[in-house]
Amino acid sequence: MPRKILIVDDEPDIITFLSSVLEENGYTSVSAKDGVEGLEILRKEKPDLVLLDLMMPKKSGITMFQELRKDPDMSHIPVVVVTGVSDVTGVDFRNFMYKQPLRDEKKFAETTGLTKYTIPDGYLEKPIDPDELVKLVKEALKE
Repeated sequence: MPRKILIVDDEPDIITFLSSVLEENGYTSVSAKDGVEGLEILRKEKPDLVLLDLMMPKKSGITMFQELRKDPDMSHIPVVVVTGVSDVTGVDFRNFMYKQPLRDEKKFAETTGLTKYTIPDGYLEKPIDPDELVKLVKEALKE
């Protein structure tokens, strides 16, 4: 059975592109247009991996990622951040995501068993290189 990947992005063209690349490489995909819908689908579909944009309406990818990591039922699901946000903001989100400590590190570590840093399993900037995407997906899924 193919591995299922949740794509969370507010740009329909990006969802279509990512879905196509994933399907060409033997994966199935489901999608959400924002963090609120992303968490709902995550709980319902229980995907093997999440491809997550950061800047979205209703609930940002950063907030969705933090909520996912805090939830014991979902914290094990790998997340690859796929974003163009550094082009828009000038902020290096790769370093932001890897170096920003959580507000209550001790409580988080005790309840989830995760490290004190909010760390995605991969990071890819838009425009997306299909080969790099597949490489990161395989690494995150430990294939």
